[in-house]
Amino acid sequence: MPVQAKQLNFSNISSDFEKFFNQNQYNLLSMLNHFFDISDFIPLSFYQKYYSNFGRKRN
Repeated sequence: MPVQAKQLNFSNISSDFEKFFNQNQYNLLSMLNHFFDISDFIPLSFYQKYYSNFGRKRN
C-alpha cells in the first residue's frame, strides 16, 4: 500500500504558524531568545558607530 503524502503549501504553513504563535507566544519568544543570539547578527561597525566618542554617551 503506497504512502499518501499531503502536499504542503505556503498558505497552510502560514496559517498553522499563526495558530501556533497565538497559542504559544511566550514559549516561541523564549525559544528564540534561547537559541538565537541577536548580537551575532549586528555588525561590529554598528557597535563602533553607536558607542563612538563623538556621539551621546550610551550605557
